[in-house]
Amino acid sequence: MDAQADEQVIAVAELQASNARFQNVVNSSPDGVVVTSTDAVIRFVNPAAMLMFGLSQKKLLGKPFHYSDLTGSSVEIEILQPDRAPIIAEMRVVQIEWDGQPAMLATLRDISERIQLTKDLLRSNQDLEEFASVLSHDIRAPLRNLNLLSGWLQKDHSADLNSDALEDVEMIRTTTARMQRMVDDLLHYSRVSARQKKAPNVDLNEILEDVKAALSEDIFRTAATIQNAVLPVIDCNIAQMTTLFQNLIQNSLQYCSERPEIMINAEQHDHSWLLSFADNGVGVPENSWSKVFKPFNHLQSDGDKQGAGIGLATCKKIVGTHNGKIWLESIQDHGSTVYVSLPGKSITIPIESTTKSYPDEL
Repeated sequence: MDAQADEQVIAVAELQASNARFQNVVNSSPDGVVVTSTDAVIRFVNPAAMLMFGLSQKKLLGKPFHYSDLTGSSVEIEILQPDRAPIIAEMRVVQIEWDGQPAMLATLRDISERIQLTKDLLRSNQDLEEFASVLSHDIRAPLRNLNLLSGWLQKDHSADLNSDALEDVEMIRTTTARMQRMVDDLLHYSRVSARQKKAPNVDLNEILEDVKAALSEDIFRTAATIQNAVLPVIDCNIAQMTTLFQNLIQNSLQYCSERPEIMINAEQHDHSWLLSFADNGVGVPENSWSKVFKPFNHLQSDGDKQGAGIGLATCKKIVGTHNGKIWLESIQDHGSTVYVSLPGKSITIPIESTTKSYPDEL
């Protein structure tokens, strides 16, 4: 009998300890917790819930509380209080047992700040689109006119200008052309958006061939060799993926001190594809590997090789809209490899790996 009594005492002590732990966890939770009977009468609230409703436990207990009919699902509710902004809360309801009776437990998470940040982000994106529109119409036109006027001056009055003046005119044309490229790059960067529609089952081999055709003059001029393994089929935005391939290949063509050699590979990793773009270029110091993906942080080079520093930043933005990752590894004076990880299914096109190069003369 004494043993049975001891077991009961131990069981009661364990239950009390369990209840104390529960109370400690629930009372210290930043999320509101509301327990109701099955007929939606409040039987328990924690301090976070009282703070959300602006009422004491005494005023809340026994009051009706309407919850989502779909247990386990999340819904957004608006909690109103006098003299303050409404609270937007994400509510999730599950069935539990409370004091031996069926009950409902609702957790309330204040997402007001997240909602406001989302609104601010949408407003910021709208401002960026308006900025792109201003660039497109109000800045590009004067640049075009300046380029035309300097060209006419150079063509029609070259005989009247001395060598210093001609050099100044040429510098104006070169600077204007670079500004035009920078504006165009900024426009491309600002217009990359996750809202742009993605197409299913896009063959990246076709994307690559289109990019090679678009860059055929640069490939011929540099006598470049481009090799690629069989690339996968993924869901993506075709225009963005074309820009990604074009920027990465252009970057390799631009920063090679000798004949560019570019190798594009693809490896499957679980539910993603790892693409790699390797070249034999000048390389990048390790402390600049991450900097090259930031706008206006371009590689230093001479003369006409200097870009606006937006191409790789645009690549990073494109990869981000596809829920992927991009990074660079490099050995200075021995080349660089840009890795792109993209979500994708296990689909490939059964074709042979291709090698395409351009001779010195056509």
